[in-house]
Amino acid sequence: MPAGEGFEVDVAGVRSYSGALADDMALVDEVDGLVSQADVGNESWGIVGLFVHSKYTDMLNDLHDLLGDMSDGLQSGSDKMTATADVYQSVEDTTAKIFEDALAALESADQGGN
Repeated sequence: MPAGEGFEVDVAGVRSYSGALADDMALVDEVDGLVSQADVGNESWGIVGLFVHSKYTDMLNDLHDLLGDMSDGLQSGSDKMTATADVYQSVEDTTAKIFEDALAALESADQGGN
């Protein structure tokens, strides 16, 4: 749209994006579940593994924390997109009501003048 002619927001598109972010949380949760399964007991490591098991466990814990942060971020983004869509929809509904009321008043005045 050329400058100065206004703008239009695709509220359904914003809501759809919010839903996509929420859907992505399911994938993060799935990956997090797999990370939890990747931690094996000390017996599985053997003598050589004793030297790396601690580091491996620390790295799995870090990954678990990062996936938690990712899930929190996706939820926050989804919530903000939903709130944004709600505000745009509210403005659109209010503006439409103003024009409908103005049109009704003009039609009423026109009918009263004839």
